[in-house]
Amino acid sequence: MKKQILTFTFLILNTFGLIAQTNATDFTANDCDGVSHHLFSELDNGKVVVIAWVMPCNTCITDPLNAYVAVESYSVSHPGRVNFYLADDYADQTCLELTTWANNFGLGNTTKFSDAAVDMGDYGQPGMPKVVVLAGADHKIYYNQNSSSQGIDLAIDLALSESTTSLKSNPDFTISTFPNPANNSLNINYNLAQKSNLTFEIYNLLGANVITNTIAINQLSGDYNLNVSHLKNGVYILKTSTENGQKAMKFSVSH
Repeated sequence: MKKQILTFTFLILNTFGLIAQTNATDFTANDCDGVSHHLFSELDNGKVVVIAWVMPCNTCITDPLNAYVAVESYSVSHPGRVNFYLADDYADQTCLELTTWANNFGLGNTTKFSDAAVDMGDYGQPGMPKVVVLAGADHKIYYNQNSSSQGIDLAIDLALSESTTSLKSNPDFTISTFPNPANNSLNINYNLAQKSNLTFEIYNLLGANVITNTIAINQLSGDYNLNVSHLKNGVYILKTSTENGQKAMKFSVSH
């Protein structure tokens, strides 16, 4: 049965889940193959869970498919860490109907749910489709968008970077920034296990790349000053990449 739509207004921005609700809602549910999933246990074990709710319909395939492709791109760099779940919006379609639709639109190789416990209503205003990214021992929402998949890869990067398991899996690659907020210059402190090129990319919260700098590193630790004087005031994502992996973190600019 459909849940009542919440009567209070959620603050929904085109950002990585910057809404009134900041934490996921737990569920235990069987997927369409009969396998039981406990959401919080998966998040506690270092998984990043991407859920896409669909009607299903012919016009709501683009964003779930984009989200699935994004998740699949992590299968080599973070094997088994990022999971994609396809859910019927109100669990009023059978698993057979959902599977048939998914097979027709390139989503056949996904974990599917038609269970009211996997509830779209837990994440604010219903959407066709709705896509969320969840991660961390604090069960944080990193992305919550209706009819959009823009910037989802950055949300997944940030979720992986902030999760405890991700940090432990790459302990020799650390990045910190100051000041926060930055004015005209962002200082980036790095510590590496081996000499490597460093690539710094800055994205706004709409997912647009606004700065890309690659530098050759001749020492294992040091500082690099990145000019951000031309950026507008606001929140940004710094994505730092080496030959051994990548990390992402938020910072803000205030002139």
